[in-house]
Amino acid sequence: MPVSAAKLPATHEAVRNLASREDAVALNSLADAAAVNDQFLRRTAIEVIGRHPRGRELSAIILGALGDSSGYVVRTACDVVAQWKLSEAHFIVQSLLANASAATRRSAIRALGTIWVDTDFSSIFRIYINDSEIDVRREAASVLRLRVSPANWRTLFDAFYRDELARHRQWACDLAEAFSGTEILPLLSQLSLDLDGHVRKAASRAALTLSSRE
Repeated sequence: MPVSAAKLPATHEAVRNLASREDAVALNSLADAAAVNDQFLRRTAIEVIGRHPRGRELSAIILGALGDSSGYVVRTACDVVAQWKLSEAHFIVQSLLANASAATRRSAIRALGTIWVDTDFSSIFRIYINDSEIDVRREAASVLRLRVSPANWRTLFDAFYRDELARHRQWACDLAEAFSGTEILPLLSQLSLDLDGHVRKAASRAALTLSSRE
């Protein structure tokens, strides 16, 4: 429950100043500041905890902040999860993929990218295909590209190959170059005729690389 800020650091500057103090009093003050009524002070406290030398001692505060009523606080907590690669947060962060806020869904996707488990692929892929917000779909695509594996690269290639965004079609070429054999050459041939020059270049490079392996 939020508490009164009357006896706590009452300004953002005061909370930020705690970042340079490593004593127990400073940690306790940060924990208290993360529970004040002011959502913006809570967000600042979470941010400072994230970069504090002893911040990980307050991991429970970060986990709790992922369920905060303020989207600002939740997204900042997601950023800390990403910074720390806080795997204990995985279940909570995954639940945020269904959040009503597109900005929060994006933050959750980025955080999951740092605490990834193989089963995340299907969840993030569904978001890439189905989310109503293009920025969320692009965030999902970016994480999928970084976390792709030999087991799922073809699923991602087939989606990127048809994507309206040229950058994603270029990524399809990169995936083929990294994971495929010459069976993909006909599709790369199509991409080598793409309207976008970067896609054409990537497709030609991938085709040359795959052909040289034979």
